[in-house]
Amino acid sequence: AAAAAAKLTDNLKAPATVSRDPFQTKVLRIGKQRDGSKTGVFLYCQEHAREWVTPLVCLETAERLLRNYARDGQTKKLVDDLDIFIMPTSNPDGGHYSMYDYNMQRRNMFNHCDATNGDPARRNSWGVDLNRNFSVGSVFDGYSGASTVCTSDTFAGPAELSEPEARNQVWLTNQYPNIKFAMNTHSYGGYFMWPPGAYKAAGRELLPRVDYGTENFFWKASDHILSAVQSWRGTAIWPGRTGPVTDVLYSAAGNSADEHWYNRGIIGWDFEVGADVYNPETKRFQAVGFQPPFEEGHEEAMEFAAGQIGILEVARSFSDDNKQPKSELSVTGQTSTSATFTFKTDEPANVYYTVDGSRPTLNSTKLAAAGMRESAQQITIDKTTEVHWFAVDIAGNVENNYKPDGKGNNFRKEKVKVHDAR
Repeated sequence: AAAAAAKLTDNLKAPATVSRDPFQTKVLRIGKQRDGSKTGVFLYCQEHAREWVTPLVCLETAERLLRNYARDGQTKKLVDDLDIFIMPTSNPDGGHYSMYDYNMQRRNMFNHCDATNGDPARRNSWGVDLNRNFSVGSVFDGYSGASTVCTSDTFAGPAELSEPEARNQVWLTNQYPNIKFAMNTHSYGGYFMWPPGAYKAAGRELLPRVDYGTENFFWKASDHILSAVQSWRGTAIWPGRTGPVTDVLYSAAGNSADEHWYNRGIIGWDFEVGADVYNPETKRFQAVGFQPPFEEGHEEAMEFAAGQIGILEVARSFSDDNKQPKSELSVTGQTSTSATFTFKTDEPANVYYTVDGSRPTLNSTKLAAAGMRESAQQITIDKTTEVHWFAVDIAGNVENNYKPDGKGNNFRKEKVKVHDAR
């Protein structure tokens, strides 16, 4: 017998004014010359849907650049001298679902599960963690911090770059190779981090650490950027929460900052907005959560937008840098049979050196750190040696205008003596 008509529903709680179709990701491009001739900076927010403050950070940064352009000289310099790409939400589908239906939604909304998890009542368990879906140091390469289980909150997807949201970022950074800096903004906890962001649990095998000069650049930049965050209401990001992701947080296999750094050489950071707030009544710091009250969310957006402006200032200094670095050799120890030395530079820079009398090139030994979060390594020799070297800063300026791939001999040289007392 004919049944009565049944009214179907998608079970979504958003009003009819909110589209049920997949949202198109939008990027704002801000700059006086948007032709690829200026240093590019990519600021992107809300890879994780439930992190509601983060798109406010990106939008506040855009607001400051546009509103203050005509009346603030420093803002005008940033817009005139940079090519700025701002993606307020990397995950618009998950973001809408989080705000209207399930506030703890972390992932996007694509269901890769089989029929056993296909019931719409289980939709809160669907989706891919976009910050585990990239192609460097992924779970498919054996790195830790992501899952191949489709209902996990860190589900990496069925394959690297399976999700259009992840491919959007790759397309953008490939399409605009002038992008040299990036910031991925998350919440919460108050962190400031950079690559490497993943390791293999067995033996804690890291993705390659950035070289010593780049690491020093990250640290120097952090002073400026975190001072900008602090300028709004005095929020300090603790030293224990500043550094490479794998040092201060955990392994995040297949994250976007590693994608951009290792594949395209983009110097990238990660913010975790929402530093713990001190409660004078309990005399303890307390967590703020993914969706803090309005007043707290506003303050977080304002202070970390100031941090993003700080990143733009770092990028502008990079683009203007035509000063050659200076270096010196420093003997740090001597015995009757050996001598120990290292190098010092007047700015973050890499030092390439030889101890066999040959001409140093970019293929020569590069000065490394003595260890994790330590100063420069010490080099030991057992006989009097003439050391040849040169320094290159992060902007590519070479000491003494030396041409490593040429034939000139204007590299630095110094004899380190070993006094044999026998």
